[in-house]
Amino acid sequence: MAGALSTLGLGSQGVLTNDLLDKLKDADKASTIKPIENKQKSLTLQQAGLTGIKDAISSLSDLATSLSDLTLYQSKSSTVTGDTVSIEATSSTPAQSFDIHVNSLATRDIHQSQGYPSKTDTLTAGNMHLEIDGSSYDVTIEDTDTLETLADKISDATEGKITGSILNVGGDTPYTMVLKSTQSGTSNNITVSGDISFTQIGTGAQDADLTIDGISVSSASNELTELIEGATITLSKTGDSHIDISQDSEKITEKMDEFVSKYNELIDTIKTTTNYDPDTKVAGVFSGSSEIRGLMGPLNDIFFTAISDSGKMIEDFGLSADRNGKLTLDKEKFQESLSSDSQSVQDFFIGKGAEEGIFRKMSGSLFDIGTSSDGILKTLKTNYDDKSKILADSLQQAQDRLESKYDILQKRFASFDAVIGRLSNASSTLTSLIDAQNNKN
Repeated sequence: MAGALSTLGLGSQGVLTNDLLDKLKDADKASTIKPIENKQKSLTLQQAGLTGIKDAISSLSDLATSLSDLTLYQSKSSTVTGDTVSIEATSSTPAQSFDIHVNSLATRDIHQSQGYPSKTDTLTAGNMHLEIDGSSYDVTIEDTDTLETLADKISDATEGKITGSILNVGGDTPYTMVLKSTQSGTSNNITVSGDISFTQIGTGAQDADLTIDGISVSSASNELTELIEGATITLSKTGDSHIDISQDSEKITEKMDEFVSKYNELIDTIKTTTNYDPDTKVAGVFSGSSEIRGLMGPLNDIFFTAISDSGKMIEDFGLSADRNGKLTLDKEKFQESLSSDSQSVQDFFIGKGAEEGIFRKMSGSLFDIGTSSDGILKTLKTNYDDKSKILADSLQQAQDRLESKYDILQKRFASFDAVIGRLSNASSTLTSLIDAQNNKN
């Protein structure tokens, strides 16, 4: 026993000892402290279990929100047959297919200057005049300029419409300045004049020339962002390709499959935590909790009572449930529904007009359960937090009472031990005197 007197028990010849005090204290702990600690352990398990259920509800809510979002059902996938183009489609891109033939790609204008022996030698003072895309620019060549500084001047003066760079082509005068239009297309051809001569390379800036299902299209860029609504088509080479744009049923199916998996996991979690096994006498942390056991009720009602305007139920869209309420998704049947009548799928799961579909109802119900301030999980958490504080206070009070009790008892033991010791010594002295007297007789 902490702080115990080391001489305790000497007077009572080993009766009133620290070991006896420790045993008495342990017995008191078992009857006063241990029950509170056991309640705390049980409550801690319930709090952890509640956090797990809340996380599962949150994940399910996120999926329900995604499945109630129209943009998911409008998401598109694209397939390109051929290697002349690539495409990025968005939810606003209409489903369609078309042939595309690229006659020529859009190009930039390139000009090359005369050769110079060094890129760092100073140039002769002079002027340059440049024109591009309807704008003209004058550049002054200082006698301190080099090819490198002049290239930077041109890029700055033309606001980046023309870039100047230095190229080493080899030979006696290997350094040449290259001017390039930043953008492609015929409007970006460069006109250059002045004290440095330039030669145009190739045919200059050209528009891309292509046909869509035989319809002629011209574009200043190889990236076409307005040809097909919501899509970006990038031209990479000349030739033929075929493009198919359709609803991304795989993406929708993956999201639905993920929801089914999380829904079933929640059912398993609730069953495990509320179950009681009479054979093993093992109970889940929420055994007997009608609040936790009843969480799935509103969700099951949404699924199993839903009927579309045409009389369809979840089974008609590839979903089915067993007797425990666990869901199964027939992916092939679900995708067939998306392919044959996508609008009916949207109406059933999202809603139509003021009528909410399954997943919009589900989102609302999951919010009420897991997030609402007066929802079941919030209420339980508040109750558990309050119990935790009460138990912590009760434990501290019980420990304080126990320590106080045994501080007093230790002092009493010490006092009794001393009295017994004195009496024992007196008895021994009296016995010795009697024995001595008897020996005299």
